[in-house]
Amino acid sequence: MKDRQNQKGQVLLITIMLLAAAVTVVMTIAFNSTTETQITKLEEDSQKAMAAAEAALEAAIQQKSGTVALNTLPAFAGSNITGQANVVEMGGNEFVTPLLQRDEQYTFYLSDYTTLSNYWTGDLGIFLQSETLIDCPALELTFIDSANGGTKKIVDPCAPSVITGAGKVTTAPGSDVKGTTFGYRTAVGTLPIANMKLVIVRVLNTATRLGFTGNGMKAQGRVITSEAKTQTSATKKIELFQSYPQIPSDFFVTSF
Repeated sequence: MKDRQNQKGQVLLITIMLLAAAVTVVMTIAFNSTTETQITKLEEDSQKAMAAAEAALEAAIQQKSGTVALNTLPAFAGSNITGQANVVEMGGNEFVTPLLQRDEQYTFYLSDYTTLSNYWTGDLGIFLQSETLIDCPALELTFIDSANGGTKKIVDPCAPSVITGAGKVTTAPGSDVKGTTFGYRTAVGTLPIANMKLVIVRVLNTATRLGFTGNGMKAQGRVITSEAKTQTSATKKIELFQSYPQIPSDFFVTSF
């Protein structure tokens, strides 16, 4: 009798273990299925948010100023996706360009775009740094004044030579501009600006970024920020800097 009771107890224990294993498998499958469904939904919503943010960005680029709300775009009206794109003129006390290769140039505005009037006045600081950190960078500065006349200067921190007809700008130790470290800069007080429309900076020697500093400098372009959010809180944000028109270097550099 005892053996039979023990056998019944073992069978019951095995049955319970099998049921527990089966329940675990079913719950695991259900959990994985639910998780995969949620992930798929989030991916779909993420793609929808990105498409909405891109659409608002494109509309803001065409509008050129102000704010574009997503619900004003026909493709997203009533879609339950919220967000907007904002266009802001980018001015301030510091500005950093993209990396410029040798003989490339950057047009820096010293007056209001598009009228090229209302001139900025102050001491302009220009920062530079070789991308290789070995070669010494050099710049040619072409200033266009209010009478459309031109004046050239050279920023040459490592060599004593001066191009004929240009005034050499001495340099002082560099520093950070908007998080970018520069090894050289024009000395304080060497570039007083008044009644100037533009300065066209051409890279002469080796690739470098350019940093500009000055109190209340003119805007150099537009920052367009676009953000979209779905009901599941999937959010996408895009930021784009659109510079004002750049004068092609072909106007100043002759190729042979």
